[in-house]
Amino acid sequence: MINLKEYIRTVPDYPVAGVNFYDMNSLFASEMWGTVVEELAKEMDYGSKFGHVTHVVGIESRGFVVGSALSNEMLKPFVMVRKKGAKYPGKLLEETYELEYGSDTLTLQEGILGHTSRVLIADDLVATGGSMDATKRLIEKTGATVVGGITIINLKYLNQEDLFNDKFELVSGLEVMK
Repeated sequence: MINLKEYIRTVPDYPVAGVNFYDMNSLFASEMWGTVVEELAKEMDYGSKFGHVTHVVGIESRGFVVGSALSNEMLKPFVMVRKKGAKYPGKLLEETYELEYGSDTLTLQEGILGHTSRVLIADDLVATGGSMDATKRLIEKTGATVVGGITIINLKYLNQEDLFNDKFELVSGLEVMK
């Protein structure tokens, strides 16, 4: 696997003191981005890790970049999960989750996924896992099965203890322990 640290700019003490900000734009803009996507797809053996995947779902907004690139590589449809307030036509499903400073709500258009869908969730980074878990619950409201998740970075030291288990596997290009 590619050493992703070489391509992701880390900004210390941003947005607050003691926090490192991982600037995915530096990776997305590099000539290595396509190779990273290929490597992540290979890591999953193009589906054997998660069984048959029918859709890739990206979480707004950098998850759109990761998810759409991965869905293209896997030749699977791409679905967007958006933040509440985004302009979406038709009926919406919603799922609210807690943040350290409040709460947020994600939305998904009704009728996009259904009981035969086997979904891989994509995002740029997972920290506590709140948005990944909320997306999983949102997708399950459609009757679809979530087979796993994929991220560029997993800040393992911040993960909720019970988030990733034998029923939900997460594949990440880079794991940060602290």
